[in-house]
Amino acid sequence: MGAALAIRTDLEAAELRRRARHERDGRVSARLLALANVLDGMSREAAARSAGMDRQTLRDWVIRFNANGVEGLCDQARPGRPTRMTEGQQAAFKAVVLRGPDRERDGVSSWRIVDLCRVAEERFGVSYRESGMLRLVKSLDLSWQKTRPSHPKGDPAARERFKGGALPQLSEVARAHPGADVQLWCQDEARVGQKGRGARVWYERGIRPRGVIDQRHASAWIFGAVRPGTDQAFALVLTEVGTAAMQAFLDRFSATLPERVHAALLLDGAGWHIAGHLAVPNNVSLIFLPPYAPELNPVERVWLYLRERFLSLRLFPNLDAIIDGCCQAWNRLTAEPGRIASLTNYPYLRSVRTS
Repeated sequence: MGAALAIRTDLEAAELRRRARHERDGRVSARLLALANVLDGMSREAAARSAGMDRQTLRDWVIRFNANGVEGLCDQARPGRPTRMTEGQQAAFKAVVLRGPDRERDGVSSWRIVDLCRVAEERFGVSYRESGMLRLVKSLDLSWQKTRPSHPKGDPAARERFKGGALPQLSEVARAHPGADVQLWCQDEARVGQKGRGARVWYERGIRPRGVIDQRHASAWIFGAVRPGTDQAFALVLTEVGTAAMQAFLDRFSATLPERVHAALLLDGAGWHIAGHLAVPNNVSLIFLPPYAPELNPVERVWLYLRERFLSLRLFPNLDAIIDGCCQAWNRLTAEPGRIASLTNYPYLRSVRTS
């Protein structure tokens, strides 16, 4: 047997041990310790055995360490098994998944993994097991999500125009109030009641957790307005929803606006928002979302956060408790610096200009 291969000594044994302690990859850590043991005088056979390898394998790592330093001890990326679908097939398959099944032809309302295995074989001639299909859909940046309700009368083109910054009403408000600081605000209402809701919680895998849900029906309403992309917000908790409640909200909201500020209040077309006898204050103008498109209003995300974070899995004994719970939740929300700004920072509202 020839002489043992010399190990480079620009890194001492103590440094190799220090790096081994901070190395996240256990295999690399073991190789560092084996080299450190050899530099400290341990026999190569014993050093290799302590690291769970044979002497020849240790010699191979010495060669890589001498050539590339510590980086040479890392495993090289393996190409793995090539994907069964070509890039073009994957793009076409992703389009099929996003389009969803044909209820008549495919017989299901949504794709399951087993359905996608069948689709891949029938339409692309590629066979997958369910585990492989799951890896494929994840690699295509797809995830299993719950759909958002969409009204059948909604106009997709109107929604896209709105997202493109088509908000001429805001410019009209600015022209009608020269010299005023016109600010865009967004308004909506949320019902909070005894008939509660569940929420996601951390729990043991394989066991569905229980969550208390009340069946009574007392409720209150949070009337809220936010200035998108900022932490500016205003809310009023009321016991009913309607024109009178909306009037009370507008009057109180108007009183909080600084002098020379005119609020362009973006809201949906609910009946109490468009009532003819609603008296809109002089420093507020109402502008409206496209019909049947509540998801365009950033306040929707505020409501979701309040419900998920503070108002789920709650038992409210009476109406007063509901009102207190709503006020506490709103106050805790506004006490989080940057939270409302993050929730409402919609790109298509950031780009809106008043002129």
